[in-house]
Amino acid sequence: MSPDFSIITDSLELKLLSDNDAEQLQSLICHSPSLHQWIDWCQPDFSLEQAQRFIYETRLNWVKSSAYGFGVFARQNKDLVGMVVINELYHTFNMVSIGYWVADQYQNQGLGKKSVTALVNFCFEMLKVTRIEAVCDPCNSVSRQLIERCGGQFETIARNRYIYENRAYDGAVYSIIP
Repeated sequence: MSPDFSIITDSLELKLLSDNDAEQLQSLICHSPSLHQWIDWCQPDFSLEQAQRFIYETRLNWVKSSAYGFGVFARQNKDLVGMVVINELYHTFNMVSIGYWVADQYQNQGLGKKSVTALVNFCFEMLKVTRIEAVCDPCNSVSRQLIERCGGQFETIARNRYIYENRAYDGAVYSIIP
């Protein structure tokens, strides 16, 4: 996928982050305590250097076609509001795993649902996958509610399904199929 590819909705643009987005990314992470308990790299002391490295790694994954991280930008003012990501591609099974987050100041505005729905549509229409998975901590009710609002069906609590701070945790597994 070309690095200049974007997904455009009526109010959002999902696109690869650029170096110019580092300060805004850093600020969003530092000022979003609701993310700190669920995403291990999202911490209150997230530095500009960490933001720059994150953007570099996201761009590298994109070029290698190993993951596709999209910054979610409000079309009206170009503000970065969060991210959605295809973080695992399982070609053998024709499926992907997705992740998502919205900065605290932009939550409860429907932006999570709009951005995840746009990513889901992209996965089905452009990538032609037959299954999308989302995994979250069983206690993360906000993430669970969001994926359910986007059509996700709860399947199971999978043992040792994700890693947080180098430790395995059980994960609530959701699927979306076309």
